[in-house]
Amino acid sequence: PQGPVMKIEKSSPEQQKQSLRALKCEVTCTAEHVQPEAGASLPDVCRTEGSVDKNTLAEKIIARQTPAPSEVLAYFNSELKERICFLDGGMGTRIQAEKLEEADYRGERFKDFKEIDANGVLVSLKGNNDLLVFSKPEMVKDIHKEYYMGGSDICETNTFNGTTISQGEYKMQSVVYELNKRGAELAKQAAAEVTKEQPHKPRFVAGAVGPTSRTLSVSPSVEDPSFRNVTWDELVEAYVEQIRGLV
Repeated sequence: PQGPVMKIEKSSPEQQKQSLRALKCEVTCTAEHVQPEAGASLPDVCRTEGSVDKNTLAEKIIARQTPAPSEVLAYFNSELKERICFLDGGMGTRIQAEKLEEADYRGERFKDFKEIDANGVLVSLKGNNDLLVFSKPEMVKDIHKEYYMGGSDICETNTFNGTTISQGEYKMQSVVYELNKRGAELAKQAAAEVTKEQPHKPRFVAGAVGPTSRTLSVSPSVEDPSFRNVTWDELVEAYVEQIRGLV
């Protein structure tokens, strides 16, 4: 005898929702945080208890001083129990919205910059967003302030490509320390100005440290998988220089 005929029909969005709701079940999850023995591990900073005077913290930021790590930790551990804290948005995409040209990146300081790359071509500075801390400092500071006024608790410095390796693509290795120092100063200035307006909510600065344009894990040459165009020591030296400027 002939078996039943299988009929396949496309379900409607409402039928799909009902099917998914039918699979829903409620569960109860519990967890017990096990405290390690003293000295057995590093302290869990997210669980460190403590308190900090918010007014004192705000006064330090307004004066462009640097709060102690313990103060920052105590503040955020306390705040995160009450609300969601926010980091800023993308700096690169925000800068793109300004539609800057070569002259904007060069500014007065680098208007006569005439370095030549390996192909014998004049190096273009357009796209080197980190360089704007020199050529467009007010714009960089105002972008930080936009994010702060939009609700961000923390803004990152405009130093994502602030290493000698990444800046080497633009022949700008010599300004790396100064670039990071200036980037931190602009962000702290923005934090101070907004905190002065809203002392009930101190604003903080995080140093942005991005990847370089080179990697230790993959060879840039398909013919030689073992080849690397950068060494571990070179990367360490590049990041040490960046952090020195930020700090």
